[in-house]
Amino acid sequence: MGIIERFEDEYIDVSSGRATLRELLELAVGAIVFVVVAAGLTDFLLGRTEAYAVAGILVVIFVVTLISQAYWAVTGRADYEDEDGDESRES
Repeated sequence: MGIIERFEDEYIDVSSGRATLRELLELAVGAIVFVVVAAGLTDFLLGRTEAYAVAGILVVIFVVTLISQAYWAVTGRADYEDEDGDESRES
């Protein structure tokens, strides 16, 4: 099994399960910390206007990610499951 197949299997294992509320909160807190640190570093290096731009872009990206993860937490990921219920994919 090559490195790409390992990444694919790990992605499927993670994606096929439903996210818990704790995982969603961890993602939200991590996103907030990341945005604050990135904006602070950008403010220090490039200025306040650029920091606002970086923060705005990152907020949009993380909001889309959080909404997506919340949706999959509610609905599950049946699209990754095989007919017999096995969640691994065959190549």
